[in-house]
Amino acid sequence: MTEALLITTKPRDDHQLEMHIQLGPERTEETLLRALKLVAKKVRIPGFRPGKAPHAAILRQYGRETLLREIIDDLGQEVFKEALADQEISLYGKADLTDMTVDPPAFTLVLPLQPTVELGDYRSIRLEAPTVNVTEADVAALIAPELESRAPWETVERPAAIGDTIVMDIQGTVGETSIMDNHDWELLLKEESGWLPGFDAAFVGVQAGEVKDFALTYPEGSSSRFKGQQASFHAVVKTVKSKTTPELTDELAKTLGEYESVADLRTKLLESLTKRRTADAENKFNEDAIAAVIAGATIAFPPQAVDDTVHDMVHDLEHRVQEIGYTLEDYLRLQSMTREQYEQQARPSAEQRLKGRLVLGELAKREGLTVSAEEAQAEFDRLIGQAEEPAHADELRKLFGSDAGQAMIRQGRAGSRRDRTHRSRTGRGTCRRGSADY
Repeated sequence: MTEALLITTKPRDDHQLEMHIQLGPERTEETLLRALKLVAKKVRIPGFRPGKAPHAAILRQYGRETLLREIIDDLGQEVFKEALADQEISLYGKADLTDMTVDPPAFTLVLPLQPTVELGDYRSIRLEAPTVNVTEADVAALIAPELESRAPWETVERPAAIGDTIVMDIQGTVGETSIMDNHDWELLLKEESGWLPGFDAAFVGVQAGEVKDFALTYPEGSSSRFKGQQASFHAVVKTVKSKTTPELTDELAKTLGEYESVADLRTKLLESLTKRRTADAENKFNEDAIAAVIAGATIAFPPQAVDDTVHDMVHDLEHRVQEIGYTLEDYLRLQSMTREQYEQQARPSAEQRLKGRLVLGELAKREGLTVSAEEAQAEFDRLIGQAEEPAHADELRKLFGSDAGQAMIRQGRAGSRRDRTHRSRTGRGTCRRGSADY
């Protein structure tokens, strides 16, 4: 009987396992014999024909450690697989070899373990089903900006108010320094002036033909070189303009989209807004439900699982920015970030996303939800159909055509079914879904 490996394990706080594997004396000698046979076929020892040198001569020539090094890599793979089987360990990903000795052969590794989920009493979770209320006032608020954008500017014979535009000649100075000298300058009056507090407000109430002299002080906290100093202005107002919002008629409604009349516009906008708010409410409900299940669950996963989720998020971002004509490097440069900085920033979100996937997968398993091959294929076809570019479609085929990709599809479909089943029962919800190398 083969001598058993000497195996010790030590759990780590990050859901990994430290494993030390060592060969006993018998297996060490057996390994040395294998190494001698292997080396004997390749080396020449003076006084002996090729391949005929006795093992003792080879051992004297090269020494135990050199001979064992010839076989240590293959040996490591063998004993690692044997140790996994002996300890009945299922890995999440590749193990990390942290230490090794040659004589006797011994290996120390860190093993990422498969994630585990204990859901807790998720059936007791109760969340109020979302309600959506869309009014005519909401529809009017959608229409108002469209009407505003079509409103012409017209000269008015009244004092200027916030929202009006005034046309003027204006000079401004700080001491002896000129800071502006503009002619026929148009200024849209706003509630708050961005560049100098009180500037726009100074023109509220002026009329065409009026001369306006006033002074303002740059704030001490201003980034201007004139902070804390007084600026003096002299303006001659030429015109006051205001927008006149057009009346919403059937003819104007037709110019806003595929609408036949004002009534048709209001009806379709009401339907569209209701659908959007319903989808938003359901998404929020789903997020709250998943968060509630996560809060009651005990979830453990190795760092590699977070790394993989971050990688997926970066891959998704890369496709999104490509759709608007950027590369990932361009996008990150605009954000003043390196890829490493983005990945680090994304880790908290990646952990939450990972937890959501894990609890949804466990929910589907607990509830006995399965997905037929036909359903999985239909979802696969739907995802591929969303690709706008052939290259993107090919990448999606590779991703979702793999075993892992098919598992993702089945998990997503099972999660959706889990939600529909729960809603039909209660009207309320807990959740809705959407190798051994080292």
